[in-house]
Amino acid sequence: MRIALVFPPQGHFTAPYLSLPSLKAYLAANGYDDVTQLDENLAAYEHFLSKPRLARSLEAVRERGRLEDLDRLEGLVFSDMERYQTLSELELVGNEVIERVEEAKRVLRTPEAFYDYERYLWAGRTIEQALRLFSAEYAPTRLSAHGFVMRYRIERSAEILAATQDRDENPYIEFFEQETLPRLKALDPDVVGISLTFGSQAIPTFTLARLIKAWKPECHIVVGGGLLAYVGEKLSKVPAVWDVVDSFAMLEGERPLLELCRAVEAGERDLSRVENLIWRDATGEVRTNPHKEPLDIKELPTPDFDGLPLERYFSPELILPLASTRGCYWGKCVFCTLYTVIGPGYRGRTLEQTVDDLRTLSERYGAKHFYLAIEDLPPNMARALPKKIIEAGLDVNWWCDARLEHEVFTEEVCRDLAAAGCRRIAFGYESASERVLEKMCKGVDPTQSLELLQRVRDAGISVTLYAMVGFPTETRDEAHQTLETILANKDLVQEVSVRVFYLDETSEVFKRREEFSIHEIFPDPEADLQVYYDFNTEVGMSRREAREVYLEFTRALRSHFPVFQNTNMLYHELKGHYFLFLCRLGSWEKLKSEVLERDSAAPVSAGDTPRRRAGLESLPLAFDRADLDLRLASIDSATLRPRFQSDLHDEEDRERFDAELEPLAPSPSVLVYDTVSGEVRCLSPEAWALLERCDGTRDTERVVEIFPAEARDDARRALTELAGAQLLAAAPRPAPKKYEFRILPADPKNAFEFEDAADK
Repeated sequence: MRIALVFPPQGHFTAPYLSLPSLKAYLAANGYDDVTQLDENLAAYEHFLSKPRLARSLEAVRERGRLEDLDRLEGLVFSDMERYQTLSELELVGNEVIERVEEAKRVLRTPEAFYDYERYLWAGRTIEQALRLFSAEYAPTRLSAHGFVMRYRIERSAEILAATQDRDENPYIEFFEQETLPRLKALDPDVVGISLTFGSQAIPTFTLARLIKAWKPECHIVVGGGLLAYVGEKLSKVPAVWDVVDSFAMLEGERPLLELCRAVEAGERDLSRVENLIWRDATGEVRTNPHKEPLDIKELPTPDFDGLPLERYFSPELILPLASTRGCYWGKCVFCTLYTVIGPGYRGRTLEQTVDDLRTLSERYGAKHFYLAIEDLPPNMARALPKKIIEAGLDVNWWCDARLEHEVFTEEVCRDLAAAGCRRIAFGYESASERVLEKMCKGVDPTQSLELLQRVRDAGISVTLYAMVGFPTETRDEAHQTLETILANKDLVQEVSVRVFYLDETSEVFKRREEFSIHEIFPDPEADLQVYYDFNTEVGMSRREAREVYLEFTRALRSHFPVFQNTNMLYHELKGHYFLFLCRLGSWEKLKSEVLERDSAAPVSAGDTPRRRAGLESLPLAFDRADLDLRLASIDSATLRPRFQSDLHDEEDRERFDAELEPLAPSPSVLVYDTVSGEVRCLSPEAWALLERCDGTRDTERVVEIFPAEARDDARRALTELAGAQLLAAAPRPAPKKYEFRILPADPKNAFEFEDAADK
């Protein structure tokens, strides 16, 4: 009996996920040793982010259209602006990114290079640019390090299935055919289990299933994972789905998968005895088997990561996930739908088992860093686990999520957590309004929460807060109260993850809409898989107001929190990297002072001889890219849809924007690419002219003298801004030299200059 377990694209590429190792370990414990786990998400990134593949992408993009054609237009409508944004960047950075993408991957995987922050930033930017280049081949599809979206809506089963056959826009058809299928054919499995956890995996999952069925119809394809808890029953009602899959394993997958494998091995066609399974029988009838209580988590083995390419994840040190609990011990928050995903009840392993799991994984895989994949750190674990880790002599670093338990996180507990290797805790803060928290059934006091955070920070643990905007009945003033409270206590908080509230049909809020003043919801008649709904309330902010406040949040975070400032955002977006830097530096204070808040360039003074940075490449443009970027961002921000993947515009939106929005008029700019840092910036022609004159031979007064006297103060300020943007650095003032004066040929801007007499 040969079993293949597949984690499909798209998820983060920085660490393995827990689903396959948990299933593999349980199957092995019950006699199934021929189990292979394939992280096709990581394999896809590896394939796409390769020099030959990216070269093909750039060639394909250039064949479709040229930047110079857009530059000749009298104005850019919305659709033109999107193309202009992509083409201008790729024209400037494309060749360099292709040549150095393998180097960028090595930097992210090599400790010495990764922890060199400047090298890290370059590598992160290069990977992002490479993904934009690859995505442009399949436009409007977008693949990033943290998302995958197509124009096909995953709330509509017909669109998911259509996307599985669209070679022009679905990059995973080619990848699965060229890479995954050969691996599966070599294994020749009898059962393929696909873990469908995120919405971004929906189209890739069914794309792969279709291809496997075309290759080996008799292979049993079972799909499981968290997303099915929301849409599995709805999907099962779509006849065409059963052409590509054989069954859905609902809720936790260990026992259903084991029973299914036993049935397939025995040649049984009747799967009615497999618990928590949806399947289609020989007559074509779709059957839903009874649900049973989940397994006792104490009976489960330690996850088995054997066979995964642990050295290939895009991180210099391995971070392994480990779940010591399932479910939430609190279980009262009315917006939460966790019980839908994992089944009823809260269960936990013993503290001894958790410590043994940590020791086993550390010894077997050389892992020192762990993510405790639990919903909330239970009070008993918070108090006792640190002591157990210390007693066991484990040298580990870890982070987790936790509830703001005011009585639990005492000074002593916080000190113990830090001593046991806890480097970061993410708390469900949500709101600073006592009324809103009460409506949410959070059961916490916002004032006491701040006191708790102070104790956590005093112990040296990094704090992340989850905040929510737009909860039904929340007013704009209450949302601002949350933002103001977070900003007033920014010394206690290192990261904030903020989101707009969406109405989930499985939540208590949806079921009790009248209690939350929701008087109208907006179903999509074509969305047979719809889970999230837009809505109107009689009290509180409108949905548009909630989005506006959300944008206020993000702007404020970028202004006040070092992690979100400038290019440090890579920490937040590339999952796990911030945690690794915390572990390496040893404390938030060192990370902040030595890395995140590096000394910025000093103002350029009159006696300085600034020199333009080496490695700058430029591209003159007919349109102002900075203005264009702002326009596109404002349009994106105004769009608010309750979609699993919501950041692509519908075709009707594009047509409306093209017709209604004022075209962007020509206005020259210069796009500048720093090949050393990987950063792309847009400059005015005047700023670029200044930068070109900064060759290390002219002092600032001679640099700015190309401008009229009344404009030179602005030019001097521009030089300081260029220095702050790391595009130049003021050279040391030269020792006095002897100069001679000579007249040069006529120059309308500069009729004379000084020349070093020693160079004559």
